[in-house]
Amino acid sequence: MYLNKETVDATFHVIDGFAGDGSKVVFDYVYSSVLREENLYYGETEVYQLVKKENEPWCFGIEKGAIESFLEQRNLRLIENLNSEDLEKKFFTDEHGAVVGKINGTHCIAYARK
Repeated sequence: MYLNKETVDATFHVIDGFAGDGSKVVFDYVYSSVLREENLYYGETEVYQLVKKENEPWCFGIEKGAIESFLEQRNLRLIENLNSEDLEKKFFTDEHGAVVGKINGTHCIAYARK
């Protein structure tokens, strides 16, 4: 999210060139709608304003539902994609099913294989 499109593409080009078949990569990203300030997710406005204020603006996002095509264009296959709800269920829900920590709705984690 902090890198521009050209740098993101260059980074994935290097991964494609140097990583062997079966290599894996994990990265976080935000939805493109966050950059458009659509305010669709929990905590979106606050975190977006904070990174702008700290002079660390976000400049790259991936459209919701487009992670598989994003990866395929870079010779990678999606293993798992976790959005904020998935992360809350997996890591921030107690044994009774209660959410004990709310995750900023703008962030996702992608896990992919070459």
